[in-house]
Amino acid sequence: MKFYKIGGAILLSITMLSAMPDNDSMTNHYKLMQLKDAKSPEKIRLFIADNIGQGKPAVVNGLLFTYKNRKADTVSVAGNFSSWKMVKMTRGRDGVWFHFLSNNDFAGKVEYKFNVDGLWIEDPNNYFKEDDRMGSYISLSENEKPIDGTFVTYKITGKNKILFQTYNPKAKIISLVGDFNGWNPENDLMKRGYDGIWRLEKRLSSGIHRYKFIIDGKWTPDFFNPESASDNTGDLCSVVKLK
Repeated sequence: MKFYKIGGAILLSITMLSAMPDNDSMTNHYKLMQLKDAKSPEKIRLFIADNIGQGKPAVVNGLLFTYKNRKADTVSVAGNFSSWKMVKMTRGRDGVWFHFLSNNDFAGKVEYKFNVDGLWIEDPNNYFKEDDRMGSYISLSENEKPIDGTFVTYKITGKNKILFQTYNPKAKIISLVGDFNGWNPENDLMKRGYDGIWRLEKRLSSGIHRYKFIIDGKWTPDFFNPESASDNTGDLCSVVKLK
Protein backbone atom coordinates (compact mmCIF):
# COMPACT_ATOMS: atom_id res chain seq x y z
CA MET A 1 0.00 0.00 0.00
CA LYS A 2 1.34 3.40 -0.95
CA PHE A 3 0.68 6.71 0.77
CA TYR A 4 0.93 10.19 -0.72
CA LYS A 5 1.18 13.61 0.93
CA ILE A 6 -1.22 16.17 -0.56
CA GLY A 7 -2.01 19.43 1.23
CA GLY A 8 -0.79 18.06 4.55
CA ALA A 9 -3.15 15.06 4.52
CA ILE A 10 -2.25 11.47 3.76
CA LEU A 11 -4.21 10.08 0.85
CA LEU A 12 -4.37 6.44 -0.14
CA SER A 13 -3.33 5.19 -3.56
CA ILE A 14 -5.92 4.47 -6.24
CA THR A 15 -5.65 0.78 -5.40
CA MET A 16 -6.64 1.40 -1.80
CA LEU A 17 -9.43 3.83 -2.67
CA SER A 18 -10.96 1.22 -4.96
CA ALA A 19 -11.36 -1.03 -1.93
CA MET A 20 -13.46 1.50 -0.04
CA PRO A 21 -17.11 0.58 0.70
CA ASP A 22 -19.40 1.05 -2.29
CA ASN A 23 -21.52 4.04 -1.33
CA ASP A 24 -22.44 7.03 -3.50
CA SER A 25 -22.26 9.43 -0.53
CA MET A 26 -18.71 8.38 0.39
CA THR A 27 -16.04 11.00 -0.13
CA ASN A 28 -12.44 11.64 0.85
CA HIS A 29 -10.02 14.54 1.33
CA TYR A 30 -8.92 14.49 -2.32
CA LYS A 31 -12.51 14.97 -3.52
CA LEU A 32 -13.07 17.78 -1.01
CA MET A 33 -10.03 19.61 -2.34
CA GLN A 34 -11.72 19.63 -5.78
CA LEU A 35 -15.08 21.08 -4.72
CA LYS A 36 -16.37 23.63 -7.23
CA ASP A 37 -19.14 25.28 -5.20
CA ALA A 38 -20.20 25.83 -1.61
CA LYS A 39 -23.51 24.54 -0.23
CA SER A 40 -25.56 24.57 2.91
CA PRO A 41 -24.05 22.12 5.46
CA GLU A 42 -24.22 18.64 3.97
CA LYS A 43 -24.34 15.27 5.72
CA ILE A 44 -21.62 13.03 4.30
CA ARG A 45 -19.57 9.91 4.97
CA LEU A 46 -15.88 10.75 4.95
CA PHE A 47 -12.98 8.35 4.47
CA ILE A 48 -10.13 9.65 6.68
CA ALA A 49 -6.84 7.99 5.79
CA ASP A 50 -5.07 9.65 8.73
CA ASN A 51 -7.23 7.61 11.13
CA ILE A 52 -5.79 4.32 9.94
CA GLY A 53 -3.60 2.83 12.66
CA GLN A 54 -4.60 5.56 15.13
CA GLY A 55 -7.35 3.63 16.92
CA LYS A 56 -10.09 5.58 15.13
CA PRO A 57 -12.63 4.50 12.47
CA ALA A 58 -11.50 5.18 8.90
CA VAL A 59 -15.06 5.97 7.75
CA VAL A 60 -16.92 8.66 9.69
CA ASN A 61 -20.37 10.22 9.41
CA GLY A 62 -20.75 13.95 9.90
CA LEU A 63 -21.49 17.43 8.62
CA LEU A 64 -19.53 19.25 5.91
CA PHE A 65 -19.31 23.08 6.10
CA THR A 66 -18.34 24.90 2.88
CA TYR A 67 -17.79 28.54 1.94
CA LYS A 68 -16.51 29.89 -1.38
CA ASN A 69 -14.17 32.87 -1.51
CA ARG A 70 -11.15 32.87 -3.82
CA LYS A 71 -9.71 36.10 -2.42
CA ALA A 72 -9.84 35.34 1.31
CA ASP A 73 -6.59 34.69 3.14
CA THR A 74 -8.16 32.87 6.10
CA VAL A 75 -11.61 31.42 6.70
CA SER A 76 -12.70 29.84 9.98
CA VAL A 77 -15.90 28.39 11.37
CA ALA A 78 -17.04 28.67 14.98
CA GLY A 79 -20.12 27.49 16.80
CA ASN A 80 -21.59 25.71 19.76
CA PHE A 81 -19.65 22.58 18.72
CA SER A 82 -16.34 24.42 19.35
CA SER A 83 -17.46 26.58 22.31
CA TRP A 84 -17.37 29.39 19.72
CA LYS A 85 -13.63 29.07 19.25
CA MET A 86 -12.55 29.56 15.64
CA VAL A 87 -11.58 26.43 13.72
CA LYS A 88 -9.56 27.06 10.56
CA MET A 89 -11.11 25.74 7.37
CA THR A 90 -9.15 24.17 4.51
CA ARG A 91 -9.01 25.92 1.14
CA GLY A 92 -9.71 23.78 -1.93
CA ARG A 93 -8.24 24.26 -5.40
CA ASP A 94 -11.16 26.41 -6.62
CA GLY A 95 -11.50 28.65 -3.59
CA VAL A 96 -14.00 26.49 -1.69
CA TRP A 97 -13.14 26.40 2.01
CA PHE A 98 -14.34 23.36 3.95
CA HIS A 99 -14.47 21.82 7.41
CA PHE A 100 -15.81 18.40 8.45
CA LEU A 101 -17.56 17.96 11.82
CA SER A 102 -17.80 14.30 12.88
CA ASN A 103 -20.99 13.26 14.62
CA ASN A 104 -18.73 11.43 17.08
CA ASP A 105 -17.41 14.83 18.20
CA PHE A 106 -20.71 16.70 18.28
CA ALA A 107 -24.32 15.73 17.61
CA GLY A 108 -27.56 17.69 17.79
CA LYS A 109 -28.53 21.25 16.86
CA VAL A 110 -25.58 23.10 15.29
CA GLU A 111 -25.22 26.88 15.61
CA TYR A 112 -22.37 28.48 13.67
CA LYS A 113 -20.85 31.44 11.84
CA PHE A 114 -17.95 31.93 9.45
CA ASN A 115 -15.05 34.30 10.09
CA VAL A 116 -13.60 35.61 6.83
CA ASP A 117 -10.37 37.57 7.28
CA GLY A 118 -11.58 38.77 10.68
CA LEU A 119 -15.17 39.52 9.66
CA TRP A 120 -18.00 37.45 11.16
CA ILE A 121 -20.75 36.46 8.70
CA GLU A 122 -23.66 34.04 8.51
CA ASP A 123 -23.56 31.20 6.00
CA PRO A 124 -24.81 32.79 2.72
CA ASN A 125 -25.87 29.37 1.38
CA ASN A 126 -27.94 28.34 4.39
CA TYR A 127 -31.55 29.50 4.59
CA PHE A 128 -31.91 28.40 8.21
CA LYS A 129 -30.82 31.02 10.74
CA GLU A 130 -31.85 32.87 13.87
CA ASP A 131 -31.30 36.36 15.29
CA ASP A 132 -28.19 36.51 17.49
CA ARG A 133 -29.62 39.64 19.19
CA MET A 134 -26.49 41.55 18.24
CA GLY A 135 -27.67 42.88 14.90
CA SER A 136 -26.72 39.75 12.96
CA TYR A 137 -27.70 36.11 12.48
CA ILE A 138 -26.48 32.68 13.50
CA SER A 139 -26.72 29.92 10.90
CA LEU A 140 -28.36 26.65 11.92
CA SER A 141 -28.00 23.00 10.99
CA GLU A 142 -28.09 19.58 12.64
CA ASN A 143 -25.60 16.75 13.03
CA GLU A 144 -27.27 13.40 13.59
CA LYS A 145 -26.26 11.19 16.46
CA PRO A 146 -24.11 8.23 15.40
CA ILE A 147 -26.00 4.97 15.07
CA ASP A 148 -24.82 1.48 14.27
CA GLY A 149 -27.04 0.95 11.24
CA THR A 150 -24.76 -0.05 8.38
CA PHE A 151 -21.59 0.96 10.24
CA VAL A 152 -20.96 -2.53 11.59
CA THR A 153 -17.79 -4.34 12.59
CA TYR A 154 -16.96 -7.40 14.66
CA LYS A 155 -18.54 -8.19 18.03
CA ILE A 156 -17.23 -10.36 20.85
CA THR A 157 -20.17 -12.67 21.56
CA GLY A 158 -18.66 -15.00 24.16
CA LYS A 159 -15.50 -16.60 25.46
CA ASN A 160 -13.16 -16.53 22.45
CA LYS A 161 -16.15 -16.16 20.13
CA ILE A 162 -16.19 -13.40 17.48
CA LEU A 163 -19.05 -12.38 15.21
CA PHE A 164 -17.50 -10.86 12.07
CA GLN A 165 -19.84 -8.49 10.21
CA THR A 166 -19.77 -6.22 7.18
CA TYR A 167 -22.58 -4.35 5.41
CA ASN A 168 -22.69 -4.76 1.63
CA PRO A 169 -26.15 -5.50 0.16
CA LYS A 170 -24.82 -5.47 -3.42
CA ALA A 171 -22.13 -8.11 -2.90
CA LYS A 172 -22.59 -11.59 -4.39
CA ILE A 173 -20.06 -13.43 -2.24
CA ILE A 174 -17.93 -12.46 0.77
CA SER A 175 -15.40 -14.60 2.57
CA LEU A 176 -13.41 -13.99 5.74
CA VAL A 177 -9.65 -14.51 5.62
CA GLY A 178 -6.97 -14.09 8.26
CA ASP A 179 -4.16 -15.59 10.28
CA PHE A 180 -6.66 -18.05 11.74
CA ASN A 181 -7.46 -19.76 8.42
CA GLY A 182 -4.23 -19.36 6.48
CA TRP A 183 -5.73 -16.46 4.47
CA ASN A 184 -7.65 -19.05 2.45
CA PRO A 185 -10.72 -17.53 0.74
CA GLU A 186 -12.51 -20.89 0.59
CA ASN A 187 -12.46 -21.70 4.31
CA ASP A 188 -14.88 -19.15 5.80
CA LEU A 189 -17.73 -17.99 3.57
CA MET A 190 -20.02 -15.41 5.18
CA LYS A 191 -23.82 -15.38 5.00
CA ARG A 192 -25.91 -12.35 4.02
CA GLY A 193 -28.91 -11.38 6.12
CA TYR A 194 -32.07 -9.63 4.91
CA ASP A 195 -30.58 -6.41 6.33
CA GLY A 196 -27.65 -6.52 3.88
CA ILE A 197 -25.19 -7.44 6.64
CA TRP A 198 -22.91 -10.42 6.05
CA ARG A 199 -22.04 -12.41 9.20
CA LEU A 200 -19.84 -15.25 10.36
CA GLU A 201 -19.18 -16.34 13.93
CA LYS A 202 -15.88 -18.02 14.78
CA ARG A 203 -14.16 -19.31 17.88
CA LEU A 204 -10.55 -18.08 18.01
CA SER A 205 -7.69 -18.57 20.42
CA SER A 206 -6.52 -15.78 22.72
CA GLY A 207 -4.14 -13.29 21.13
CA ILE A 208 -3.97 -10.92 18.18
CA HIS A 209 -5.60 -11.95 14.90
CA ARG A 210 -5.28 -10.13 11.56
CA TYR A 211 -8.12 -10.41 9.03
CA LYS A 212 -9.73 -9.08 5.86
CA PHE A 213 -12.88 -9.56 3.82
CA ILE A 214 -12.81 -10.71 0.20
CA ILE A 215 -15.78 -8.99 -1.41
CA ASP A 216 -16.50 -10.30 -4.91
CA GLY A 217 -12.79 -10.94 -5.38
CA LYS A 218 -11.54 -7.68 -3.80
CA TRP A 219 -9.42 -7.95 -0.66
CA THR A 220 -10.76 -5.32 1.73
CA PRO A 221 -10.03 -4.40 5.37
CA ASP A 222 -12.82 -3.85 7.89
CA PHE A 223 -13.11 -0.06 7.59
CA PHE A 224 -15.25 0.28 10.71
CA ASN A 225 -12.72 -1.48 12.93
CA PRO A 226 -10.32 1.20 14.24
CA GLU A 227 -7.57 -1.38 14.88
CA SER A 228 -5.39 -2.01 11.83
CA ALA A 229 -2.02 -3.46 10.84
CA SER A 230 -0.17 -4.74 7.77
CA ASP A 231 -0.67 -8.17 6.28
CA ASN A 232 2.09 -10.40 4.92
CA THR A 233 2.19 -8.44 1.65
CA GLY A 234 2.42 -5.03 3.34
CA ASP A 235 -1.18 -4.03 2.60
CA LEU A 236 -3.66 -2.81 5.17
CA CYS A 237 -5.59 -5.36 7.22
CA SER A 238 -7.76 -5.25 10.33
CA VAL A 239 -7.00 -6.60 13.80
CA VAL A 240 -9.03 -8.21 16.56
CA LYS A 241 -7.54 -8.84 20.01
CA LEU A 242 -8.76 -11.56 22.37
CA LYS A 243 -7.56 -11.79 25.98
